[in-house]
Amino acid sequence: MKQERWFSLNEALAGLMLAALAFVWLLAFNQLAPSTLAWTLTRVSGVTSYVLLSISVALGALMASAYVPKWLAKALQYGWHGLLSGFALALVGVHVVFTFVDTQYPQTLLGVLIPGLASYAPLALALGTLATYGMITVYGTFAYKNKLPRTVWRTLHLLAYPSFILATVHGLWAGSDTLGLLYIGASLLVIFTFLVRIFEVRKTARA
Repeated sequence: MKQERWFSLNEALAGLMLAALAFVWLLAFNQLAPSTLAWTLTRVSGVTSYVLLSISVALGALMASAYVPKWLAKALQYGWHGLLSGFALALVGVHVVFTFVDTQYPQTLLGVLIPGLASYAPLALALGTLATYGMITVYGTFAYKNKLPRTVWRTLHLLAYPSFILATVHGLWAGSDTLGLLYIGASLLVIFTFLVRIFEVRKTARA
């Protein structure tokens, strides 16, 4: 009963957030909002999505690792890993739709969906599009983990790493703000957890 209440509350909060974003988007579409609002929301959603993606990728590398704290049970690991990935993708959606009503660098649907057709920084935005496709593939195939051959699923899941690299270059290249330290910190976190995982795999193989 308690879980059902929490689920209903989460649904209500998600609905309110979507309604608020839709209202702001309509204001920007009808040019009733400040001219910089869409650009600001585009940047905030993009950066927040990148942070969540980096934490999710790092957590994914450490799942079932001996270095994970004992209190972080495997169920919690999977839960947070999936939750962070889902929120990252949702924020990518916000990031994309607000580019349509941006007054400074407006984009079209084709410009966002097809790499190279963007009117602003086409190569940088193409990397962002490819990173998004990679994230969608990783997140989408997780639901079919038990139906796909394990080697196929693992190969597809490893797309998280090139997707993260593409998202990093996209943010550094297309962003207009100075967030170099953020990208460096996120990259070091992912690299560190990746190396830890590689070390454990090789240690287990030798044993």
